[in-house]
Amino acid sequence: MGQSKTSKHYAKNPKSRRKHVRDNSNGGKYDKPSSYQKEHQAQRRKLKCSKTQDVVKKKGKWTCGDRKQNRAKGGAKRK
Repeated sequence: MGQSKTSKHYAKNPKSRRKHVRDNSNGGKYDKPSSYQKEHQAQRRKLKCSKTQDVVKKKGKWTCGDRKQNRAKGGAKRK
């Protein structure tokens, strides 16, 4: 099957292609610093949380918590 119109456009227009790649990359996706993410990943491995749980801090201690509850914290303000 041949290339799509969009694919052909980006092949012919390198400047447009660079913008497309920049806009669709994960660059600004995460608002937390990598150190925060690394700390959570390390704790997740240490606590052996299941895939359906998040690592959360409760009363200053790390625990495995419900993913749905954790991600609902903040409600509409987080969106």
